[in-house]
Amino acid sequence: MLLNPFDKEKYPFCYSGHQYALDVVSSKIPSCKYVLGACSRYLNDLDKYSKEEFPLYWFNKDKAERYLRLVQKFKHVKGKNWKSDYIIYEPWQNFAFMNIMGWIDSRTDERRFRVAHIEVTRGSGKSAVASQACLYFLSLDNPKGNEISVVATKNEQARIVLDSARAMASGSPTYLRETGTEVLAHKIVHKDSNSVVRALSSDSKSLDGLNDVLSVIDELHAVSKELFDVIYSGLSKRNDSLLLCITTAGFDTEGIGHSQSSYAKKVATGEVVDDQFFSLVYTLDEKDDIFDESVWIKANPNLGVSVDPITFKAKIEKAKVTPSDVNNIKTKHFNIWVSEAKSYYDQNKWDECADPTLKLEDFIGQKCFVGLDLASKIDLASIFYVFRKDGKYYFFDRTYCPEERVKGNVLYENNVASGHLIQTTGEAIFLPKMQDDLLEFSKKHKIVACHFDPWNATEFAQRMSKERINMVEFRMNTASLSEPTKSLDALMRQKKIVHNGSPLLRWCIGNIVCKEDASSNVFPKKSHERLKIDPIIACLMALAGWLAEEQNESVYEQRGLRIL
Repeated sequence: MLLNPFDKEKYPFCYSGHQYALDVVSSKIPSCKYVLGACSRYLNDLDKYSKEEFPLYWFNKDKAERYLRLVQKFKHVKGKNWKSDYIIYEPWQNFAFMNIMGWIDSRTDERRFRVAHIEVTRGSGKSAVASQACLYFLSLDNPKGNEISVVATKNEQARIVLDSARAMASGSPTYLRETGTEVLAHKIVHKDSNSVVRALSSDSKSLDGLNDVLSVIDELHAVSKELFDVIYSGLSKRNDSLLLCITTAGFDTEGIGHSQSSYAKKVATGEVVDDQFFSLVYTLDEKDDIFDESVWIKANPNLGVSVDPITFKAKIEKAKVTPSDVNNIKTKHFNIWVSEAKSYYDQNKWDECADPTLKLEDFIGQKCFVGLDLASKIDLASIFYVFRKDGKYYFFDRTYCPEERVKGNVLYENNVASGHLIQTTGEAIFLPKMQDDLLEFSKKHKIVACHFDPWNATEFAQRMSKERINMVEFRMNTASLSEPTKSLDALMRQKKIVHNGSPLLRWCIGNIVCKEDASSNVFPKKSHERLKIDPIIACLMALAGWLAEEQNESVYEQRGLRIL
């Protein structure tokens, strides 16, 4: 049995945080794999570095305890009748901030962690702990011209943390008097050290030339990559700076919020080693059921404290009979990222059909149907190949994007790096590249037909037809798309499709929404311009060929253009 190395009387808050880590790794506290990873990382580091003669990092328990002791002298400014007027940290909060404040880099004698990513559900006190951090850095940590910025896309969001900090400071006359802190209408200042806490939004002129010791990004899921990059780059000017990101999950899996969340999870599980990045992500594990009450605590560490269990349970019960509520519940109350609140396809079912070892070379000489989507020649365009073998459908895609669209798009950049997206030169898709790829494919495989939308790909089709590829017009309407759209859903659930696990395809499958008509026909579309679905549309076009063949409705006996 592991023992707690902290003196409970002298270091009560570090003792609490350390005990939390022990309780997580011993399964006494139900936790997701990312919280388990964070706790295991802390315990392993504490053990590892305490044994080294010249450790790269070391844990300063006095510094950690001092932070936790001082910030808990501020009073609640929002909420119900608390057991105490003062904000008393739960063990998980002690654990988080003892790590952020206690670990020291031996090379600089400053904090080890330069970025702290805390992803926790709504109602868990994110704004309160961020406000306390602002006040600590302002006037309690030997400040020297400390600039502290609370950043959000909109000024109203940034003001939430700032106004909370203003209220906390105003509610503590002792803090104001002993530190010389002043609360003003739009900022908090410590004149003796020339330090300030202010709110900044994406249109703030003050973003240029930032020199923050602490930057707080509130609700990272709603922040643009451009704004994040400005804040992040400003931190390099000081070796004691900290970026504190506090957020719930969101619906935009294309943005920097999701990218940072994915990175934080990899750090927590050890897939990525980043000694300067602190990660604490509260969510459910993949196979957890949101309606299973026993797993709720995994994503809601303040359940029963600041999260009322009765109200919480009522929301979950309502979602059982109101399916439209489910994705919002998943996102805001379980920290599950959902790219589209009413997505038609279940991404978990899609994931179950993934086989990263799948190779196109294994299908040389076999027949297939192809779908061609050129709907956006300045963003994604896709050629999709579907084979059928032993009752299963095998999916392959070649999706293209011009380099000007790739730049600055985290999702696209990552997929180019992993080989799941092909970057072409210029500001628009280089169509000859796609034509050459399709022609090369046709030399090794038997293309029964390549379906294309005549609205935007006629010229492309004419060239391919001259190369003896059977190009078939595919009308983008409900009559053509309803059956393959519904069939793909059924095939996914039956695990009768196989794909290579492309993150890009996973994102696109989650962006599909459908409107059902009186005859139960559906038409796939996207609800927002940024949520791309082009590869999946190409997939449905190709799948339609196999479905027609199964129904003995093949129209491919003659070469040339046809109407489907």
